[in-house]
Amino acid sequence: MSEPTVSVIIPAYNCAEVLAEAVESVRAQTYQDYEVIVVDDGSTDDTWATIERLVGEFDKLRPIRAEHKGLAAARNRAIAEMRGQWIALLDADDLWLPEKLARCLDFLAANEHLSIVYTPMDPIKLDGTPMAGHSKPCQAGWLTRELFASIFVHDPAAVFHKRVIDTCGGFDESLPVCIGHEFWLRVSPHFEFGLIDEPLALRRWHDASLTRSNRSRGRRIKAGMLERFYFELGGADLVPKAEAARRLSRVHYSAGKILLKEGQGRLAREYLAKAIRYRRGNLKAYPFYLAAWLMPGRGAD
Repeated sequence: MSEPTVSVIIPAYNCAEVLAEAVESVRAQTYQDYEVIVVDDGSTDDTWATIERLVGEFDKLRPIRAEHKGLAAARNRAIAEMRGQWIALLDADDLWLPEKLARCLDFLAANEHLSIVYTPMDPIKLDGTPMAGHSKPCQAGWLTRELFASIFVHDPAAVFHKRVIDTCGGFDESLPVCIGHEFWLRVSPHFEFGLIDEPLALRRWHDASLTRSNRSRGRRIKAGMLERFYFELGGADLVPKAEAARRLSRVHYSAGKILLKEGQGRLAREYLAKAIRYRRGNLKAYPFYLAAWLMPGRGAD
C-alpha cells in the first residue's frame, strides 16, 4: 500500500452527534490521496461506537482510542502515527467544502517555497444556518506581528507540511484552550503563510465549544500565552515594544473585566493592574480596577 500524501487529523471528544458529518465532509473531497486519523480522546458518550461504525463504512479511516488528555495531546498522538507528508486538521464539529484539499494542494504545488497554506472559515450554526460578524480578515506572508495582535489562522482551514512540526514542535499539551493560536504564533517566525482568500471550511459555533464555554479562563490563558511568546520565545525580537504593550494591556483588561463581572475580585485586580502596567494610557482599565478594590469584602474570591 502506498503512503498517502495527506494525513487528516480529527480529535474527537464527546462528539457522537456531529462527528459523522465532519468525516463525511472529508470523504466527499474531490482530492482523495489521504488517510483520516480519528482520535477518541477518552469520550464518555457514544463517540467510540460512532467511530467503529464509520471505520466499517470508510476504509481510509484509522481509529485511535486514547485516555482523555485534551485536544493538543490527541493531535500530537495522531501526528506521531501519521503516514502522510502533509497535515490537515479538522475539528469534529467543523466541516470542509468538497474542494478544500484539492485547492490547498494545488496552491502548494504552485508555490513550492511554502510549507503552509490556509483559507478563511465561514461561521455557521449547528443546523447549517450562516452567521455574520465572526470572520476576521486573513493575510499572507510572514505574520508574527499580525498573529500576535489577532488570531485569524484557524486550524481546520490550514494544510501544512510535517517539516513544520519537525522544526517547531507539536501542540502545547499544557493549554486547554488557545492551542491553535499558540501553535501558529510559535510557527510564524520560521515559516511563511500562503493564503487562498476564499472560505473552504465551515466553523460550527455552539455554546459547548472550548473557546466559548469559559470566557474568563480563555482570556487568562490567552494573556499568559502571549506573555510567554513575547518574553520567552523570541517575540520581543519580532513585535515592536509599543505594539506588544498595547496588545498585552488589552488582553489583560479583557480578562480582568470578565473576572470582575464574575465576582472574582482578587484575580480581576491582578489582571487589571497588569493592563495598566503594560500601558498607562489604557484609561478604560482604571475604573474597573477601582471597582475591583471596592467590591464587598474587597473583592475576595
